[in-house]
Amino acid sequence: MAKSSPDPFAILAARVQAWDRCGRIPGCDKAVWRQDAGGRVIRWADFSDRFSRYGWEIRTCPRRGVLGWALQRPTVEAVHWRGILGGDARDAFGHIHAA
Repeated sequence: MAKSSPDPFAILAARVQAWDRCGRIPGCDKAVWRQDAGGRVIRWADFSDRFSRYGWEIRTCPRRGVLGWALQRPTVEAVHWRGILGGDARDAFGHIHAA
């Protein structure tokens, strides 16, 4: 029996929900650029791309408070891939400098 793949619409809905929770960067297009909770810059097109400087992923967190406990529904947040791997993740582009 073949393993079923996750629902692409559910993934997109979680992605949009996580993106909406991110901070906006003044002067930048809010549909393209955002800032995660750790202050790292992420780009919409670089979702799930760990080779990108602006790649990001979705992390689920339990809801806080009485209502979150009662509903038992986790919240999603967008996190830069370095935030997922930890602070020791090396920047692959660290040696490249803008002219």
